[in-house]
This record gives sequence, structure tokens and C-alpha cells, in this order.
Amino acid sequence: MRYQPRFLLCFFAALASLFADDGAAVPVLPLQTEFIYEAVVSIDAPVDVGVTPQGHRRYIPITGGTFAGPRIRGVILPGGADWQTERPDGVTEADALYSIRCDDGTVVIVHNRGLIANSGAYMRTAPRFEAPEGTHAWLNKSEFVGSISGGPKPGTVVIRVFRVL
Repeated sequence: MRYQPRFLLCFFAALASLFADDGAAVPVLPLQTEFIYEAVVSIDAPVDVGVTPQGHRRYIPITGGTFAGPRIRGVILPGGADWQTERPDGVTEADALYSIRCDDGTVVIVHNRGLIANSGAYMRTAPRFEAPEGTHAWLNKSEFVGSISGGPKPGTVVIRVFRVL
């Protein structure tokens, strides 16, 4: 069945009117967060991959660490990495994939993506968690934001994670 162009135009115009702004003000709710944990992550020296079509690539091996917060604590497992792409505008896209082991033995996958700008003065991320059913399944059901800063000693960084309420 072929639809005539006029019919399609009228159909989509009617559909769009259903979602049109009726002039009513939509209340803007301020974002609130809940502190989840602070991690001190051990890292190795960056490995330079070189310039690719996407930008200058490198990765930083994640070798361990610890994390602790009011509801969750444990260790950062070795074997992960933060894959970074430095864009032509000087901003670095971070894309870290690693695992944490909670004190109860539960292993949770962390995929932490974000931006590093202004020579590292701005480092914000949006971590996603993949937890098995059970005690830590709540990590699968929320959005999170994070910040990264230099660690207490060379070869470490501090990651603070907050749940968006």
C-alpha cells in the first residue's frame, strides 16, 4: 500500500501537534545526588597507541585499588583499563572498563565513560554498573555521576561516585 505524500504530511503534522508545547511551564527539578563511594585506583603508566582516525589513542592499565562508601566497599580488581581518545579540540574522552569485588565477594563490572578537559581541571564521568542479582542489583537501576582527581600518591587516582536521585 502506497501512501500519498499529502496524507503522510497531514499524518505527521497531527502527530507532532500531540507533542507540541501547550505553553504550560514545566517545573525544573534540581538534581540531587547520594554519595556512593570513593575509590583510590592504582594505575600503570599510559601506553601510547598513536594517532588513529578517531584521534590520539592511549590506554592506562588499572592494576588494583580499594573503594568504600556507606552502602558498598571492596577492592578494584587488576586487569581493567581506561582507553582514552584525545580529540583535536584538546578534550580527552575516557572509556574505562574494569571490575570491582565487594566485601561480600560479589563481582561488579564498571563501565566508566567521561570527559577530561582544561588540562585535567575538569574530569567528570558517568559510570554504569553491571551487577548480578542479589545484594548489589540496585546498582543496575540508577544513573550515576563521578569525578576523578589525582590520588594520594603517584600512580593513583581518586574516583568519587554519586547516584542521581
